[in-house]
Amino acid sequence: MANDVQVQKKQTIGNFLNLPNTAKFLEDNLREKRSEFVSNLIALCDNDDNLKECDPSKLMLCAMNATALNLPLNKNLGFAYIIPYKGVPSFQIGYKGLIQLAIRSGAYEFLNACDVREGEITRNKITGEIKFLGEKPEAKIIGYLAYLKLNTGFSASLYMTEAEMEAHAIRFSKMYQYDKANKKTSSKWSDPLARPKMALKTVLKGLLGTYGVLTTDLRTAFEKDDEQETGSTFRDIEDANVINQTEEPKEVIKTVKI
Repeated sequence: MANDVQVQKKQTIGNFLNLPNTAKFLEDNLREKRSEFVSNLIALCDNDDNLKECDPSKLMLCAMNATALNLPLNKNLGFAYIIPYKGVPSFQIGYKGLIQLAIRSGAYEFLNACDVREGEITRNKITGEIKFLGEKPEAKIIGYLAYLKLNTGFSASLYMTEAEMEAHAIRFSKMYQYDKANKKTSSKWSDPLARPKMALKTVLKGLLGTYGVLTTDLRTAFEKDDEQETGSTFRDIEDANVINQTEEPKEVIKTVKI
């Protein structure tokens, strides 16, 4: 029995996916996408030793979230990821994945997320209106902004300062909390190259979740996205800055305070 347990612990994702029961499950749920799904997931794990330590069944279910949304799990593309934390995999959608899902709705005239540098914007505290003063590429980054305009004419933005982003990351990412306490760099929030992408996702997801058109795919993405690392749940961003409004879309959700 001890040997059986040891074998189970060392089971590779390739072996697991080829088990008769697993193969049937994938065939029933993915059909013609099964072969591509299996090869992509095996390749993903081959290039990440941390993923190899995760439970193969949980890895498979995480990866199926990306397949259900028709988003590739390719780190170089940045649409969706499987992030392991203490041997447990979690599904996370990238900011590019959110943009893809929003584009598919055909509801947007403009949709963008960007960093904001010192001297580039002014904001009316009363109305929330933000005015762009011009690019200052050499200036210090002071925050991040997401902006949308629907085909109806409705537009809104969400701006978060660097200080607000830091507080948000500490509140929601256990990995970042660990890094701060132990001077480590395990979290994406600790990575100078990955942090800006996390920040862009945070403002974009907050804006889309509060004022965007919530299609079935976007709702699914919000539900499946693991909040522990991304820290980007729209329900905890208390107010987006509405720039103007000519017609409120039927599916727009008002800001939720909890």
